[in-house]
Amino acid sequence: MTDDDTYWDAFPNALSTTDLSRILSVGRPGIFTRLTNGVIPAYRLERSWIIFKPEVRAWLDANSNRPQPQPAEPVDVLAVYAEEMSHRDLMELFDKSKPTIYRWMELGVIPAFHVGGRWLVRKSQLRQALREASNQRDNQHG
Repeated sequence: MTDDDTYWDAFPNALSTTDLSRILSVGRPGIFTRLTNGVIPAYRLERSWIIFKPEVRAWLDANSNRPQPQPAEPVDVLAVYAEEMSHRDLMELFDKSKPTIYRWMELGVIPAFHVGGRWLVRKSQLRQALREASNQRDNQHG
């Protein structure tokens, strides 16, 4: 483990704007401007910014003035999850409360199926919804 890994381990996987403000040493108004303008990779779900730590790390590495030892691998924040995801998976992924996750599913912000009294989310559909909610749409490939 490097010092860089130790530094990043202090932050959750889903970063808040306050976390991002600390990481970048930029005030929250500046963070919101950069998120809105697509400078910092993030997703807009309803009124919330979803910012994933691995994507911010990759973005910072790509913008470093230091050469990278190897090309950056694409970040897949959903890789560790099963194809069928539960509300608990989403709570962990987005670092949001159960009521927020349920509201997003009920409103269709997150594509989901209500089957037998429980909600299920297909990872492939969530991945597509995140692509559509990305502030990086113009910069994405495929």
